[in-house]
Amino acid sequence: MPDRSPSPPRDDATATRLVQVAMGRQPADLVVRGGILANVYTGELLEGWGVAVAGSRVALVGPEAESCIGPDTTIIEARGQVIAPGFVDGHTHLDYIHRLDRYLEFAIPTGLTAFVTETPALCNVGGFPAVAAFLAYLPLLPITAFATAPTIAYLTSDRGDGQPTIALEEMARLLEEPAVLGLGEIYWPMVLEGRTDLGALIAKAEALGKCVEGHTAGARGRKLAAQVAAGVSSCHEPITAEEVRARLRLGLYTMIRDGSIRRDIAALDGALGGIDPRRLMLASDTVWGHHLVKRGYLDESARQAVKLGLSPMQALRAITLTPAEHFGIEGRLGGLAPGRQADLALLPALAEFRPSLVVARGRVVARDGRTTVPILPPAFPPGCLPNPRTAHPLDLEDLRIPAPAGRDRVRVRVIHLSAEIVTHAEIRDLAVRNGALPADAAADLLKVVAMDRHGMGRTARGFVAGFGLSRGAVASSVTFDIANLIVVGGNDPDMLLAFHRMLALGGGMVVAADGKIRAELALPLGGATSEQPLHALAAEIVAIERALHDLGCAHEKPFLAVQILTFTAIPALRIRERGLWDVRRSCLVPLILDEGEA
Repeated sequence: MPDRSPSPPRDDATATRLVQVAMGRQPADLVVRGGILANVYTGELLEGWGVAVAGSRVALVGPEAESCIGPDTTIIEARGQVIAPGFVDGHTHLDYIHRLDRYLEFAIPTGLTAFVTETPALCNVGGFPAVAAFLAYLPLLPITAFATAPTIAYLTSDRGDGQPTIALEEMARLLEEPAVLGLGEIYWPMVLEGRTDLGALIAKAEALGKCVEGHTAGARGRKLAAQVAAGVSSCHEPITAEEVRARLRLGLYTMIRDGSIRRDIAALDGALGGIDPRRLMLASDTVWGHHLVKRGYLDESARQAVKLGLSPMQALRAITLTPAEHFGIEGRLGGLAPGRQADLALLPALAEFRPSLVVARGRVVARDGRTTVPILPPAFPPGCLPNPRTAHPLDLEDLRIPAPAGRDRVRVRVIHLSAEIVTHAEIRDLAVRNGALPADAAADLLKVVAMDRHGMGRTARGFVAGFGLSRGAVASSVTFDIANLIVVGGNDPDMLLAFHRMLALGGGMVVAADGKIRAELALPLGGATSEQPLHALAAEIVAIERALHDLGCAHEKPFLAVQILTFTAIPALRIRERGLWDVRRSCLVPLILDEGEA
């Protein structure tokens, strides 16, 4: 396969140049001087040390860096600031919602110089060609970008015809790509199923020296041990101190998630007493645009971790060296040492993690909170990101839930949103009206309809409680795992209005009530990604959440609550285009219970 490595390999000329600069025989291209070097290898803060750079790599660190200055050397005066390695996000989802160039314009000034992104959302939209195009784009970015193969898409997605959006052979091909550092997160019940195809992918990843990312939410004891024995090397799901300790004790690289999906930094409170946090990482699992603008990124995670007991150096390691070591790229980045990539951030105060300047691959990419380099937009081949479609134009009949003939009451399974991303199965006894089962917003019972996005005609209907809408509806083309189209609401006309508008936008999220559109977010790139500048996109997400709150939604993050209705990784009941899904039993279950069924 062609070499798409995000960082060019060190050739003889590069090595010779580095040696010459380190020996003082040639001047450096860039020198940072007058600072305090944060050495993540030893945990030291070394005053008077600087960094000399040749091309994209570090040639020398130490007091001698100033002697590498020549007439054409770019000099950066640190003036007593901490010279820290650039920050590395080891688990994120930057393949949807935000266009990557627009996102990085705001992420880079926070100190981000490298990331590893999952790719299932992109895969669900366009399959292998979309992921391949994305990988070809990553080397064009001003910072270092890696990806993982979309295991979630392979194991859970559906083109609408029963086939996954990516084939086993295509997954194997992706693992061979230099920019792909391993298999993306795997839901732990699927590991325990003993699928031979999954075992083959894990074996291939190990043979290539690549990682197998885990998703072990709820796994403990023997089940957690089985994940590690199967080859899983990380987990980003611990939410309590005991879960953090359990994963560290089994040798897992343990990521404390702090982003828009969940903020689990509190799990550090009391977790590390007597424990070496050497394999502890801080990762975002996605920071949406409005949170990025308001709170920051890994810089915010590190600040919060310090407040909960990590030393500033431990927090710095958790966003630099440790993620690099986990992915086997510590010889390239993660610390400031000769031969490593010249990625660094100047920090006026280490414990604050707020960069005044960011260097990536040997050039200044951000200064005083602003990106200073152009970022090329992504380019996908025509037809690579098809917009969502339905088999036929939807009408009110498509939203109707018929009752069994001759019945005036039936018992149904209801998806109850009991926490941020957790549901439980609730049984309700409903009255039949005109041969159908209606929503009843006053009784906290909304209707939900899920459809495949590929126009194959698969549609499932159900009910949701705990969402909290007192009126209106919301439709979305962005959902977890399977990329279904969904619409949730208390009355069919508003549901239909929101859904049609969402399709007219080319995909996105739309809120409607009382026959009017209340808020909308367009995602015209495959129904998954915006074209908007980040500030505009952030404002649209906020408007969606405000509109849903105004209509009674009780959840703090309604933008998330809409998306997780299809989430098949965490209990207990979800909906997909084929029907209601029992997460614990990994099977479809009927909406309407027969008499005597529990």
